[in-house]
Formats: sequence, C-alpha cells, structure tokens
Amino acid sequence: LGLEWKNVTEDRIFYTRSKTKGNFTIKILPPVREILDYYKEMSLDTKYVFPILLSDNLTNAQVANRKHKTLQRYNKELKEIAQICNIDKPLTSYVARHSYANCLKQKGVATDVISESMGHQNLAITQAYLKELDNSVLDDASELLLAT
Repeated sequence: LGLEWKNVTEDRIFYTRSKTKGNFTIKILPPVREILDYYKEMSLDTKYVFPILLSDNLTNAQVANRKHKTLQRYNKELKEIAQICNIDKPLTSYVARHSYANCLKQKGVATDVISESMGHQNLAITQAYLKELDNSVLDDASELLLAT
C-alpha cells in the first residue's frame, strides 16, 4: 500500500511489512519491473509507487481508511475474476496468499523459506497455512481418483 519510490532501486525493493514490521529485500524480476515502469510513467507526483495514497500528507486514520477501502475493492475484483474464470470457490486476498504458499510448496521450496517470504513471525504460522492447504490438495486428489 505505502511502498515509496525511495525504497525501489534498479534491481531490488526494500519494504517493511506494516503488520509484523518484518523487513524484506525483494529482487525485481522482469514482470515486476514492467509494472514499476508503468507506475513511474503514470506517477501522480507523490512519494508512493501505487496510486492508492494520493497525497504525501495523510493522517494515520486516512491511511487506514484507504487501506480498508482498497482491500475491499481488491477482494471484490478477485470475486469478479473468479466468476469470469468459472471458479466456484471464494477468491480473496487471503486465498491469494494461500495459493502463493501452496505453489511454493509444490515447487519444493522449504517451509522456512516460504515462512520468511510471507513475513510470518514464526514457522508455526506457516505450517498451519500449509496444513490447511494439504487438506485441500488431498481432497482434490481424492476427487481426481473418483473421476472417470
């Protein structure tokens, strides 16, 4: 939400997660570079990368309000995408985070690396995420077995 241009270099993003205060250093891959270039070109002359916080001088209450409204809109648009794609399961930002973790797990990424990438404060949180995912993967596998 509040990513600032000063935290973006040629090849890395430096970010502090507001919920956990965890610091991230993220490599900028080509698709991310394209997105950043687009927003740089369309810049609204604020210190922020994305056009969510439209002024540099918002109060904490105004920032919280924008964050809430933006998350609502994001989740609404995810539901529209799910409908267009005939996905009959609820699609939310929470589900997107779970999907990210699940994709990493299926690619063989270690749980501690997944945990760090998600900004979890301890491994138990990530293990709970992945345990929940294990059940859905097993359910899908069971359904696949019965499909003929």
